[in-house]
Amino acid sequence: MDDALREKVREWRDKRYDFVLLKYPQSETITAVLISSVEMAKTVNELKGVNAAFVFAPFSIDHHPIKIFHSKVIQSFEFRKHEKNRINDDVLHPSTPDKDYRLLFRNYVSELNKGEAEKLVLARKKEICSDVDFLDLFLDACSEYPDSMVYLLQSADTGIRLGASPELLVEGNTTQMHTVALAGTMRCDNDRPVAFSEWSEKNKQEQALVADYIRNCIRNVAMPKDEWGPYICKTGNLAHIKTDFYFILSTDKLAEFLVELPPTPAVCGVPKEKAIKFINTQEADGRGYYSGFFGWYEPRKTTRLYVNLRCLHAESPSRVQLFAGGGILQSSDLESEWMETELKMQTLLSLPSFQKQI
Repeated sequence: MDDALREKVREWRDKRYDFVLLKYPQSETITAVLISSVEMAKTVNELKGVNAAFVFAPFSIDHHPIKIFHSKVIQSFEFRKHEKNRINDDVLHPSTPDKDYRLLFRNYVSELNKGEAEKLVLARKKEICSDVDFLDLFLDACSEYPDSMVYLLQSADTGIRLGASPELLVEGNTTQMHTVALAGTMRCDNDRPVAFSEWSEKNKQEQALVADYIRNCIRNVAMPKDEWGPYICKTGNLAHIKTDFYFILSTDKLAEFLVELPPTPAVCGVPKEKAIKFINTQEADGRGYYSGFFGWYEPRKTTRLYVNLRCLHAESPSRVQLFAGGGILQSSDLESEWMETELKMQTLLSLPSFQKQI
């Protein structure tokens, strides 16, 4: 598989074509999409006119457009896990919150103490210099995170984007749709199950806020069908609290549901509109497409969209920005929240292709 995929990617790069590679959770294939054109949408409602495309949406639609990539060629390649790849658990070195993060954390807690919000998500980014091969990094992520949605997008319009997201936004077809409430983070040993009793009340409260929000979104637009959870799920050396929701949604209401659902409290806050406004004033550089959503959008067949987490953006091969965030409640601890973002960035930084370079 690797040789055939590498040859195809080399061909598309040599011709300066835009493309995206997708590896769905538990899939044994990689989907390669050659992009024919890019359309910009200023509102989520504009997706109503899209039949089938790869979509890349920002955290805040007021600051960046949704990018709709129409496909020219779609090919599938067999994927086999690289057994030689192993995450190095010793790569995370102790660090302390920088002054910018300390200031933002105080501002966020102050806003919560005023009673203006129940939860706010604080995001940060880290810039590193590396000559990593992004196709190698993509394949490493596919091997190490079989339960995540892994993507590599390379286009003149976006630069290089890569991520391994554990969080489904919505998937399904006209028969049944599926979404999840995923919140709370704990480092864990890959071989040891994490009991629900080990989680702090802060993490449980955070997940409950997300679950309540999603229940309300489903009731507003769709027909609830089933709910399963909360339970503990693991991706790599991180564990999260998760609840699954299944529901019926008519084809013509998918865009309407996407107006209602993202960004969820898992990446934004409660109440949503106040949280978005506050975050946009505090995070001066802006999140861009981090914590937005991405994936294949095809209302009359199968749509599979994920939250853009555990991701990076490279404007050039040697200048890489990684993103991570964490939910802030009144009970949050500065050092713990900083360490959570460090752990999340390790999703990509700990991969063998990165470790060869840094």
